Amino acid sequence: MLNSLSVSGLAWQLAVLAIDLGIAIIALSSLRYLQGLMAGVNSTHELSKKDNFAFGVSISGNALALGLIMAGVVTGEALPSLLDEAINVSLYALLGIVLLKIGTLINDKVIFHTFSLKEQVKAENMAAGTVQAANFIALGIIINAAIKWVESDSLIGMLSVVVIFVLVQLLMLAVTRIRSSIYQKKHNGHVWQVALEQGNTALAIRYSGHIISTALAVGAAGGLVGYLQSAIWMSAMYWFGTSLVIMLVLILLSSFAGRIVLAGINCSEEVDKQRNLGVAYIEAAIYVAVALIIYALMS
Repeated sequence: MLNSLSVSGLAWQLAVLAIDLGIAIIALSSLRYLQGLMAGVNSTHELSKKDNFAFGVSISGNALALGLIMAGVVTGEALPSLLDEAINVSLYALLGIVLLKIGTLINDKVIFHTFSLKEQVKAENMAAGTVQAANFIALGIIINAAIKWVESDSLIGMLSVVVIFVLVQLLMLAVTRIRSSIYQKKHNGHVWQVALEQGNTALAIRYSGHIISTALAVGAAGGLVGYLQSAIWMSAMYWFGTSLVIMLVLILLSSFAGRIVLAGINCSEEVDKQRNLGVAYIEAAIYVAVALIIYALMS
C-alpha cells in the first residue's frame, strides 16, 4: 500500500499536472479567437463559411507553436507553491503569445516586406498560409529551446528568452533573404516574394523546411552553450555564433543529401516553375530530417 508520504507526493504531482494542463488548454482554446482578432477577421466565418484553408493552416501552425512553448514551460521541476507554479506558467504562456504576435509583425513588416502575409492569408493564398504556419512553428521551437536553456523562473529568465528571440529574428531574416537572392539569380531577377504572393505553394513548402530546420539548428546550439544569468548578452551571443556554425553545417549536409535523394531531378524547374508539391515536400523533409539528427546529437 502507498504510505502517507507517497500519497501526499502523488497528490502534489497531480495538482501540479492539473494546473499546468489547465493553463495550457486555456491558452490553446483561446488561440483561434485571438488569431482571428489579430488578423481582423471572424475566425468562425473564415473556417466554416468562407472555407479559408490558408487561415486554417496558419492557425494550425500557431497552435503547434504555442504547444511547443507550453511544453518548454512545464518541463523541469515544479515550484514549491502551487500558486507560484500557476503564476509562472501563466506568465510564460502570456510571454509566448506576445512573442508569437511580435514575430508575426516582424514577418509581415520586415522579413516579408514586399507584400502582407496577413492580407494574403485573408485572401485565401495557401502559399502565404503555409509560410505563416512555418514561421509560427519555427518561433515555437526557438522559444521552447530558450525557455529550457535559461532554466529560470525569474524575470531575468524571461528577459533572457526575449534576448534570444530578438537575435534569432536576424537568422530568420538572413535565411529568407538568402532564399530570395538564390531565386532571383536563377530566374533573371524575378522576385521570390512576388512568386509567393502569386500563390506558388511549392515554394512556400520548401521555404518551410528551411525555416523550421533553421529553428532546430538554433535549438541544437542551446545544448552546447551554457547559460550565465550574470552575463545574459554574452551567453546569448555565444548561442548566436554557435547557431550560425550549426546552420552552415546544416546547409552543407542537407544540400549533399538532397543531391543524392533527388538525383536527376531539376529541383529549380520542378518547384519554382512547375510548382511540383511532391519535390518541394521532399526538399523540405530533407532539411528538417538533417536538422533533427543534429538536434538529437547536440541536445
